[in-house]
This record gives sequence, structure tokens and C-alpha cells, in this order.
Amino acid sequence: MFKSGKLVKISLSFVLIFGLAISVFFTAGYAQDDEEMFSDVPSDHWAYQDIQYLSERGIITGLPGGTYEGGEAITRYQVATLVARTVRYLQNNAGSTNQQDLSTLEDLVYKLSERVDSTSQTSSQLQDRVNNLEAQVQELRASSGPENYDQLVKRSQNNFILGVTGVVLGAGALAWTLLFQ
Repeated sequence: MFKSGKLVKISLSFVLIFGLAISVFFTAGYAQDDEEMFSDVPSDHWAYQDIQYLSERGIITGLPGGTYEGGEAITRYQVATLVARTVRYLQNNAGSTNQQDLSTLEDLVYKLSERVDSTSQTSSQLQDRVNNLEAQVQELRASSGPENYDQLVKRSQNNFILGVTGVVLGAGALAWTLLFQ
């Protein structure tokens, strides 16, 4: 009925079709488990429901590899994107939001604004301290001369080594005395 070559081709075609069907239906995009919307956000994470809520509405999205990377810092570009998506969602779904939702959103925006201001002040204070320390180092180098500064560094390193050696020898002498008395 079928020649052996034709039978092999038909069999291989079925195997190929079956293999393609399995690969399509068992990839993350088609058979995504509700337990894990992003591979790095476990379903028992404290923020899981909020992340899921925002993800379902298109306000947040994952990264190309299917991760969320929630522990990473957020950039101003990402914040702008989130705000724009939120505004578009509210405009496109006006009937699904109520006054309580809007009040909650407004409260969260104010809290976020306060944190950004606080972080900016802290960052500014830290930058001032770094600049002050850099100026002090430059003053020290200028007042002692580059050669003297390097000599001071070497001397402090040598003093540290001598101090550690003294402590070790002292501890050894004390142990010797206690053991052989």
C-alpha cells in the first residue's frame, strides 16, 4: 500500500507536527501558570496581588525574559511610563473606577512625592559630604606635598602591621606564660 520511504515521510511529518504543537502549547506564553505571572515573583510574595492587579491592567509589564526584577531601583523614565499608563487606564476605563480608588491613588501619589523629596534631600546631603571629604583630602595632599602624603600612607600602613604583630606576639607570650608556669 505505502512504500517504506513514503511511510517514513508520513511518520516524520506526524512527529514534527506533534513536536511543534507541544512546543507551542507548553511555552510560557501559552500555558502560563497563574501561580507565576513573572518568574521571579513567587505567588506567596507580599506584593504578588498588587503586581498581578497592575499587570492585568497593563500598567506594569515584565522584562523580555519574563522577569519583573522588583528589587531593582526604578528610573525616572520608568516612573513616567507607569504614570502615563495609569492615566491612560483611568481615561479608558472611567466606569470601572470609583471615588475611593481615585482618593487612594491621590494619597499614594502624595506619599511617593514625599519620599522622592526626602530621597533627593538625602542624596544632596550625601553628595555635599562626599565633596567636603574630597576637598579635605586635597587640602591634606596640598599641605603635606605629594611625597609627604605618600610617606604618611606608607607610615600608617607600617604602623598598622607593627601593631598587629605586637598584639600577636603579646598574645603568644601570654599563652606561653599561662601554659608553662
